[in-house]
Formats: sequence, structure tokens, C-alpha cells
Amino acid sequence: MGGKELKRSLGFWDVLMFGVGGIVGAGIYAIIGQAAGLSGNMLWLSFVVAATVALLTGLSYAEFVSRFPDSGGSFEYIKQGLGPKTALFMSIFMAFTGIVAAAAISISFADYLSRLVNFPSWIIIIAIIVFMAFFNIIGAKYSSYYNSFATVVTLIGLAAVIVVSVPDWGSVSLVKLNEKSWTGVLAGGALIFFSYIGFEDLVKMAEETKKPKKNMPKAILLSGIIVLIIYVLIAISAVSVMGWEELSNSNGPLAAVIETKLGKIGATALVIIALFATSKTILSNILGTSRLLYDVSRDSNIKWLSKFTTISGIGNAPNYAIIAISIVAIAFGLIGNLKIVASISNIFIFIVFGMVNAALLRYRYKNRDEEDKAPFHVWGNINNIPIPTVVALLTILVLFGYNIYNLFQGNV
Repeated sequence: MGGKELKRSLGFWDVLMFGVGGIVGAGIYAIIGQAAGLSGNMLWLSFVVAATVALLTGLSYAEFVSRFPDSGGSFEYIKQGLGPKTALFMSIFMAFTGIVAAAAISISFADYLSRLVNFPSWIIIIAIIVFMAFFNIIGAKYSSYYNSFATVVTLIGLAAVIVVSVPDWGSVSLVKLNEKSWTGVLAGGALIFFSYIGFEDLVKMAEETKKPKKNMPKAILLSGIIVLIIYVLIAISAVSVMGWEELSNSNGPLAAVIETKLGKIGATALVIIALFATSKTILSNILGTSRLLYDVSRDSNIKWLSKFTTISGIGNAPNYAIIAISIVAIAFGLIGNLKIVASISNIFIFIVFGMVNAALLRYRYKNRDEEDKAPFHVWGNINNIPIPTVVALLTILVLFGYNIYNLFQGNV
């Protein structure tokens, strides 16, 4: 049974959990050690830098989603601000980011699972992507149930890291720079930014959210603040227990922190939790990218894309889009590399985030005489140009430069 309307089944708490779950994903488990090697004891400040830049862009997403609660997310916003041709071109980068990120994280999932069972990685990669695609196919509500459960499990794991580390707080100076100085702090922030692409997936749920103009902006900003607090506490805990040098050289840094305090059983428990963290990130990447493909196909005149506009099955979901995304993700997963893909994904997400901010500036300039403001309106305006959005664009350019620095210095 075909159709072109998504069902509004998600409330505020559903999308808030999607937001928190989309951000608190594989990044904190996979990247924290490498980031510690860059920023040392000031790892916490690298998280603050990444979160601040992400939240500034989150303001732009919040305004756009309150104006256009559309499943296309960044694609729709760039189209509204910079035109359909620019949006169609940028959709390639958006899709590439989501697909390859899902593929890379499936490799991370396979690495974690291989610590518990002896199974070929390629089978695990295929199986987890297919399983997460199944959740997507049976509908956004069931995806939400799994995401919420996995998010709670993930947060319990992170809470455990914090709790067992509290006795060690204060054992190291958290304001002491290492030999890389401020360059290391900013380079660490650029690398950590991989953990904050959840905004991109969250706004794509707008057409399936009740009262999206009210609920989506709140979920975007609140999820970013919640994750910032969690990440800062994790960073303080990790460097306090292990020291940044040991942390940067450990395989599975958070598992190593737990093992230091609770032994092998604790480390095994955290590995299991990491499986939930990585699997739900794959889920959200497939979900978000399939909605992007659905929206691009719906708005395009390209005939062969029309199949991806079909809404069908028990979950009333864009199943052909989900299947296509999953097949391509499997292909990349079988040849991908997590470290390289994290850096490549960062490059593309910096480009996408930058274009969203540019789109809002352009949209505001074109509509500077508008009388009706959006339900969420970025504050601090001069001639209808939001200054926080200008700052967002400039800070993205700075972190983009440091991400390139990471690549050329061999830090990823």
C-alpha cells in the first residue's frame, strides 16, 4: 500500500531520547582515547568546544525545524535558504555522511562483539545493519522503543564510569596543557565533533513528531545540553583514573577505565553496553538517511527516484529507501575503517552544518521585512541577521581547519 505521508507518532520525550541517543552514540566509546592524546588533561574543554559549536548550529536547526517541520532536515533548510540546486548537490554529502558513518560504526560493533564471541567480522557487520534496518522497517515508533532502551543502557554505562571514578577526581590538574598546548585542545574538539552529528538525524523526524514546531526545537537544544554535561563528566573521570597518556594508548578506553576500578567483569559489562551504544547509532543513521532519501525523491523530478517515496509495510515507513541505504552501508562496512571514516564524516558534517548556517543567514536576509517570526527564533539580531548564526559559521570554519590539521598530522 503506497502513500506519501508519514505518521505523527512521536511525542516530546520520544524525540528528546532520539536526540540524546543520537549524540551519545559510538563516538564517546571510540574517539575519547584519541582525543585525549591531543588535548591531555584538558580533554573536558575539547568536549565543551565541540558542544558549543554544535549547539550554536543547533540554534539554526531549531529555527528551521520550527519553520519547516519536514523529514528532509538539512536538505529542506538549504533548499529554503540557498535554493533547490544547492540543496540537491548538498544532499550527496548528507547521504554520504549518514551511510558511511553507519558502516564505520558497524565495524566498531563487530570489534566489540569479537571480544565476547569468535565470529567473522563480515558476518557481524551484515547482521547488525540488517537487524537495525528491520527496526526501521517496522516503523519509527518501534525504532523509538529500541533507541530509548539502548540509550538508557548506554547512559547507565556512562554513569557507571562516572560513579566509580569519583574517588579519583582531583588527582590530576584539569587546567594543565600538554605539549600540544591550545592547538591540541582545539584539534581534540574537532575530532570529538563526530559525536555531535545526532542533530542531523533528529530533525529528520519532524514529520513523524507531534507538535513538531514546539517539540523539536526544545529537543534539539535540551539534548545538546544534556550530552555536554555527560561528556564533560566522562572526560574528567577518564583522565583522573588513567591519565591522558595511558588513556590515549588504550584499546577501548572506557572499558579500560572500568577494568581499572572493577576488573574484567566490569570491562565485559561495559563492552556489552558499548554494543547497545553502537547499534543504536547505526539505527539512527539508517533512519535519518532513509528520510533524507525519501524527501529528496519526493521533491525531485528524477523519475527513477520516485520508488523511494513509497510508504508501505506494517510500519508505514519508506521501506525502499531503508533497504537501499542499508545495502550501500553494508558495502562500505565490508571495506571501511573507523578512524578514517570518523575524519571523513567530520569533513562532510562540517560542510553540511556550515551550509545550514549559511542558509539561515540567507533566508533571514531575503525575508528581513517579515512580520511573523518562526515559533523558535534565534535571538541577538542585527537587521534580522542572527549574530549567533554568524558565530556558528565562523567557529565551524575554525574546527574544520583543525580537522584538516588532524588528518595531515596523522592524528586520526
